[in-house]
This record gives sequence, C-alpha cells and structure tokens, in this order.
Amino acid sequence: MTTSEDKTMNKIKIFLFFICFGFFINSSFSFQELDRIIAIVNKEPITYRDLEDGLNKAYSFFQQNKIQPPEESVIEKKVLDELIEKKLLENYAADWNIKATTEDVDNLVNNIIKSNNISIEEFKESLKIQGSSYDEFVANLKYEILLKKVKNQEISSKLNISDFEVQKHKKKLAKIKPDIYNLSHILLKFPQDPSAKEKEEKRELGKKLYQMLQKDEFAKVAYEYSDAPDSNQGGSLGELSKNELPEIFITQLDNLKTGDISKPFESGNGVHIIKVNSLQSLNDTNMSRKEVQKYFVRQIVIKTSEIQSESDVINKLNRLREEIRNGGDFETLAKKYSEDFSSTNGGKIGWFSEGMDQKLELELSKIDKNEISAPFQTNNGWHIIQYTDTKIEDMRSENIDNQIKMDLINERTELLFEDWISALKAEAFIEIRNE
Repeated sequence: MTTSEDKTMNKIKIFLFFICFGFFINSSFSFQELDRIIAIVNKEPITYRDLEDGLNKAYSFFQQNKIQPPEESVIEKKVLDELIEKKLLENYAADWNIKATTEDVDNLVNNIIKSNNISIEEFKESLKIQGSSYDEFVANLKYEILLKKVKNQEISSKLNISDFEVQKHKKKLAKIKPDIYNLSHILLKFPQDPSAKEKEEKRELGKKLYQMLQKDEFAKVAYEYSDAPDSNQGGSLGELSKNELPEIFITQLDNLKTGDISKPFESGNGVHIIKVNSLQSLNDTNMSRKEVQKYFVRQIVIKTSEIQSESDVINKLNRLREEIRNGGDFETLAKKYSEDFSSTNGGKIGWFSEGMDQKLELELSKIDKNEISAPFQTNNGWHIIQYTDTKIEDMRSENIDNQIKMDLINERTELLFEDWISALKAEAFIEIRNE
C-alpha cells in the first residue's frame, strides 16, 4: 500500500473509533431541544443535535485515550468550527458537481473488509454490536471522499513538483532512513583459543559451503552447518537496519543486492556467509531492480463517424502509412489528421512501458524501430503507431520517485488547504446563534 492509501485508511480507522463509541457522555445535553438551530451556513442549518453528536465523539475520544479533556467551551468551539467547515465543503462540492459515488464508497469498504479478512455482513454486525450503524459509517466515509476530491481539484492538481525537488527529498530521506535488510546468516564458529589449523579448517569449510550455496537452498545449508543460534530457522536474521548490524557485515552488504550471497568473511568469532533476501532502500545502487523495456511512441488516431465508416478509416490510415514510408513527415501528418489528444504534439504520446496496455504492447511487438504499424483498433479509435527509441529502465526507482512526489503534493496540499478553507469562510454567510 502507498503512503496516500495509508493516510486514507488511518482516517477510516478514526471514523470507526468515533462511531464505535458515539454514546451520550454529558447527560445534560439530553434536556436540550435537539432540533434547535445553532448556526446558519449559506442558508444551511446546523442543529443542536449535530453539535451534540460531535461533542459525544470528542468526549469519547478523550475518554478512550485517557486524555484529560480541555474546558467544555473549548471543545464546543472546535466542534462547531468543524461542523461549519464540513457544511461549507459539502455546499462547495454540490455547486461544482463533485460527488462521492457508490463505486467510491464500495471500493473503500471492500478494502477494509479485505484487509481485515471479514465479510460485509460481519462488518455490519460489528458496527451494530458497537452501537453504530453501517449507514452512519458510509455517511462519514462519503464526506472523507468529498474532502479528498475537493482538495485534489482545488489544490493538489495545481501543484507542480519538479524532478529536482524529488531528488533533493530523496537524498534527504536516504540520510535519515537507513537501509533495511532481510538477511540470512551462516556462522562457522571458531573454538575457544583456536589454533591456526582449526581456523584454517573453518575457512576451508566456508569455501566449500559457498560452492554448495550456488545450487543448494541457503536455509538447508544453514540448518545443517551453521553454528549460530538462528540455524534452526534456516539462518534467518529477519529485518535489520544498518545501524543494528556489525560493521563487518555492513562492509560486505555495500557490495550486495537482493538475492546475493557473500563470499565467506572472517571475524574474531568465526567465518560468516550472509544472504540478502530483500532490501528496502532509497539508494538506487543497492535496491532490488525491476527492469522494464520502454518505447518512445507516436501515433495517428482516426475515429469512425456517421460520415466515415470503418473501412474508410482503415483505408485513410493505410494511405497515411504509405505516405510516411515514402518520406512523409509523421509529426506533420499527425497534427493534420489525428483525432486524439496527442495531435497537437505531433502524435507523440511519450515513453510507454511494458505492462501498461496489452493491446498497444502487442502491436509494438510486431514492428521494428521506426517501422509503421498496420491499422489496429482500440476503444479510442483506429491507430497507426511508430516507436522511435527504446530504453531499459528500473521501475523500482521510478515508483519510489512517484511516491515521493505524491508525498510532497499531499504535504503541501494539507498546508494550503487551511488557507483555502479560511478564504471560503470569509466569503460565506455564517451566523452563530448564541441562545
């Protein structure tokens, strides 16, 4: 799961917590008129019942986390501010036709029940047992979806994070976040006060085991030969950061990547062999690589219509294909004839990775560099394509860069959202009724 998805799941857990314990805490509230209007936001009312529900959730949070709550007036003001912000955001979403669809809700609910390995019926029943309801949970979830969509439309989509910023942040993270290694280990322990002959015997055995490990399972060899306490677990050391490892191990690890086995090396304790099972790192030279082929692709797309049949489109694309073969300029023809988003850019759709689109990947496999494909159909119309360059790229590095970019966007979005909602408040009609 990505960082952005983790934050969404954390918010869902908070909702579940609030819902689970949303009982009356302050009994004096029950004597009030629950339908009394306490605030107006752009003609939309906030009732005493809304305030009471918010206060109950707040007090439940303090109680369950054993936190001494602040003065009631402080909590009440904060809850009312949150209700006002919620009303403003819901109004804004309605004005701009931003919606939390049934599909949006279903996807998040399915993620919850899947991650907890329960059925939807069991999930609903657990809410019921805890004094809540599925409808209340969904209502809260819909608001979170709206909030995310509004933030994306008004802030996130307008932010530009440069490659320079990504690399700068990546280097910063590499310094504060050490490499995490999942290691297995074989120790051939020296006896107490070993003789030169005893040491040499262990060294020779280490060389023998290193050869065996080229074809045998590490765990099997470790179980049979290792003198370390972890031999019963196949030599597994589990996950360890660099600062938890002996210096002599770190020296060896600097030259290893995922799946590699070190040559035997020696410490005062004996002869060691280690294997890197997996590695979490922001250091591209050490991380496990995931290499993919990439193609720089351009295309011409023509769509069928009432006046242009399928055979007309295919014939037209074949004529363009022949014209390009005879020296015609692909970009000029794409700008003139192509009917898709890439036409203004001479048909260039940029770098295409293996696995992105099976249909396009199939057609690319049929042609050589600079060759023009035969016409083929997708949901977007009929295409002819050409790739002008190829490269092998490490997608692990690209995925990390994309995640860092998303983290930076989310971080800045949260900072800018406070200003955005304050501006929305300043423009709104808000009346607080202190009765």
